[in-house]
Amino acid sequence: MNERKSGFKEPSIKFVTILLLFLSAFSIRLYHINKAPMDFAPIRQYQQVHIARNYYLKDNEAVPEWKKEIAKLNAQRMGFELEPRIVEHLAVFGYRLTGGEHLWFPRIMSSVFWIIGGVFLYLIAGKLFSAAAAFFSAAFYLFLPYSIPASRSFQPDPLMTMLLIISIYMMLKYFERPSLYGIIIASLASTFTMLLKPNCVLFIFGAFIPLAVVHYDIRKFIANRDVWLFAFLSVMPAAAFYLSGLVTNSGFVQEHTRSTFVPHLILLPYFWRDWIYIIGQVFGFIPFITALVGLFMIQDRQPRFMLSGLWTGYFIFGLLFTFHIHTHSYYQLPFIPVVALSIGPVGISMLKFVSRHKREIITGMGVILLVFVLVFNMKNIQSAEYKDELKFIGAFVGINTEVRQFIANDFEKEVKINRDVGSIVGHSKNTLFLTSDFGRTLAYHGELSGLPWPITSSLRERRERGVEIPPKEELFNKRYFTIRTHGKYTHYTPDYFIVTAMDELDKQTDLKEFLFSNFPVITVNKDYLVFDLRSMSGGNI
Repeated sequence: MNERKSGFKEPSIKFVTILLLFLSAFSIRLYHINKAPMDFAPIRQYQQVHIARNYYLKDNEAVPEWKKEIAKLNAQRMGFELEPRIVEHLAVFGYRLTGGEHLWFPRIMSSVFWIIGGVFLYLIAGKLFSAAAAFFSAAFYLFLPYSIPASRSFQPDPLMTMLLIISIYMMLKYFERPSLYGIIIASLASTFTMLLKPNCVLFIFGAFIPLAVVHYDIRKFIANRDVWLFAFLSVMPAAAFYLSGLVTNSGFVQEHTRSTFVPHLILLPYFWRDWIYIIGQVFGFIPFITALVGLFMIQDRQPRFMLSGLWTGYFIFGLLFTFHIHTHSYYQLPFIPVVALSIGPVGISMLKFVSRHKREIITGMGVILLVFVLVFNMKNIQSAEYKDELKFIGAFVGINTEVRQFIANDFEKEVKINRDVGSIVGHSKNTLFLTSDFGRTLAYHGELSGLPWPITSSLRERRERGVEIPPKEELFNKRYFTIRTHGKYTHYTPDYFIVTAMDELDKQTDLKEFLFSNFPVITVNKDYLVFDLRSMSGGNI
């Protein structure tokens, strides 16, 4: 039987099966959806949270002015005016619709975007391979352990991934029957994707150029009207938007570029080690290698060329975003649909193999499961000696910190700590804080504002960029801090220094000694420290 015709035999069974797949994928994303969004990339999620809060409160007459001021300061200090604020405005619409600042709304919204992306991914795989392969690819995309918490995060990335998949689908539709209308639709889908996240240009053209090469020879490809029309219509709106942002926010853009593209990292072994490790954490080494094998198994030119272009785009993407690709796992999100498409055909081959060797495989899996149960129940498995081994095992199957936090997602204690600290400092707008997430969650739940003290990971980033780290006394700059906000230098007088990352304070021994030697402690317990800086005099500290 031809592979394209194989798969589900009864249309009704096919429909019900696919419907159950997508309903199950959406349902699992509702687990603890009303809890604080600290389970995945809290630094990034709470940036969006603060910006949305400012939009929501600023015109609300029932809200006290001090809350509006805190929200405005946090939006300015933790956000930046570069990307279009689409998801934030959608969140505010949801807040008004539901009558309150409910963080579950933007998380459900992100989940819906991811599910819609899965529908179009299924359609793409069906066009490229078969219905059975499409089902397998969609299931991988929807139930990849990492994608479950990632796809419901309050970030633009789930929407971006959905738009990227839709863009590829529209490209395929155009090349099935080329027309002016078709290329305009494909261009519009692509430009919306790049407006949201300009780095998607590598994936957009990683798919479009190989598809165009398959359908035209090189001479026709270069001179083809639709190719140039696609390039112009898809790139120009995003380019105009971000170039205007470059003019108005040149200082931030330059700083952001320096912190994103750090070329000398390519020559360092740990860059490649950490990139590979993140791949394992997101996809699992076994699924990732399976997808890579699947890429070479594809026989038809169109899917082979297109997927090869997308894999190449991902590799170039990593070489351009050198800092984030080996430190930020969510930079892998646009690559998840690519891996899902690549794994589809080989997944069907594996299922056929399993059906022929059921008994042997079930026995083998039982033995492996028994070994895992025994290993994970060892009393000393949580000791430092075994933590690296445990992470290594998890990387093979994609079980990572985000997945474990998703399962045990209950951050009520952290929320309470933040609220308590906010009350202790009187919801001050002039604080410094040493926290694991740059104070994003503290400022939100504690309703205070301030500036973050650098943690060891951010100090590492600065050293990688060649920035000199001055002594702690210099950072205090006598009585005042000189800070840069939107390209302007101002003086900042902090009233309190808040520490919730106690391990970070222990690592920065000079800071710890400096604080205890010079400032009184207002509150101290095992969860947080609050130093009173209001007594700072004009002399040297």
